[in-house]
Amino acid sequence: MKSIKEAEQITGITTQNIRYYEKQKLLTPKRNHGNSYREYSDEDINRLKMIRLFRSLDMPIGDIRRMFDGDVSLEDTIRLQMRRLESEREKLAAALDFCGTIKETQLADLDVDTYLDEMKKREKSGSAFARFAEDYAAVVRSEMVRDFSFMPDDRCDKPDKFTEELLKYGEQNGLHMVILKESLSPRLLINGVEYRAYRTSSRLGIVLHCEMLHPEDYIPEGMSEKKYYRYRFISVITLPILLFILCNLWMVRVSFTEPGYLLAFIIALILFVANLCFTYYCYGKNFRG
Repeated sequence: MKSIKEAEQITGITTQNIRYYEKQKLLTPKRNHGNSYREYSDEDINRLKMIRLFRSLDMPIGDIRRMFDGDVSLEDTIRLQMRRLESEREKLAAALDFCGTIKETQLADLDVDTYLDEMKKREKSGSAFARFAEDYAAVVRSEMVRDFSFMPDDRCDKPDKFTEELLKYGEQNGLHMVILKESLSPRLLINGVEYRAYRTSSRLGIVLHCEMLHPEDYIPEGMSEKKYYRYRFISVITLPILLFILCNLWMVRVSFTEPGYLLAFIIALILFVANLCFTYYCYGKNFRG
């Protein structure tokens, strides 16, 4: 067992920060029964080193805590942090570009209002679509885990068989499943998130569905529930609308001799194929036949 001073020397984290991480419930060292001093085990030391690593990547305390608690995987946490860093890199690149436009200007000659107006124009033109695309992708990714289905090997007409097929699916797909209530409509935890499972019949056979119970588990951080369902609606109608546009353009293909019609058809086709591929990747791969 190590004292807090020894832990500081080993990990390079100050005693003040070690106490702060303890308050944030990232670790819970034992106390010496004689003097109540903190004592750090090898596991605590290793956890402190991991905290230092993740904090050096600017990872939020909350994300580290959820990862340590087992609510999210390391892979998902790193993926989320990479998206944050990519967004930050884009902001820094834009800032560097703007610095380049004013670096030759003398302070006395700096027209602040002109540069502020230019900055607003750039933000409106570039960030609006980027935010829309980012939010849209986040919603589709959330829908991918909010509800998924697969075809089991058994009819699952008994609770124990239902449980067996769920656990088999979890093992095959690297999901940590815990059955909370065994029945023909069981409650379960998948990677720390609560789901409800149920079965339906189709022409192809029995299908098992798993659906998240609590919106806060799938709505992206910082997004309102109303905004989430608005983007979800857009994700559902996008493909039919693009297909409708393509059909109409094809019906008037006699006009393809005009560059504008041909260009519109090509753009609509590219958007349709791209959206179809993205939707299949996010939704289709969650169905196991």
